[in-house]
Amino acid sequence: MDSDRIIGAGKELGGKVQQRFGEWTGDAGTQAQGLADQAAGAARNVYGQAKDGVRDAVRGLADTAPDYADQALETGRRTYRRADRAVARQIGDHHLAALLVAGGIGYVFGWLLHNRR
Repeated sequence: MDSDRIIGAGKELGGKVQQRFGEWTGDAGTQAQGLADQAAGAARNVYGQAKDGVRDAVRGLADTAPDYADQALETGRRTYRRADRAVARQIGDHHLAALLVAGGIGYVFGWLLHNRR
């Protein structure tokens, strides 16, 4: 529980007591100050509740973040394995074309390195 909630509740309670005291004594200034303290206490209490809500939401996200990271890693691994099998299957089915493509890539790299000088 956030300290603002506790302070706000205390200030709100103090404002109620002050308002009642003003009513018993007939002092309008004390009554008004009591009402103002109640409003300030209620606002601080709501502020503390909002902070608690944000804190709880962040904790919830932090708790689930490792799960999402593990799921993303596993999805990446499955996708890589699937792509690796697909490439291997294509090379196995079209071994001559794969050999020509690899040779062409090697030739282009060799030509680029040789002409770089």
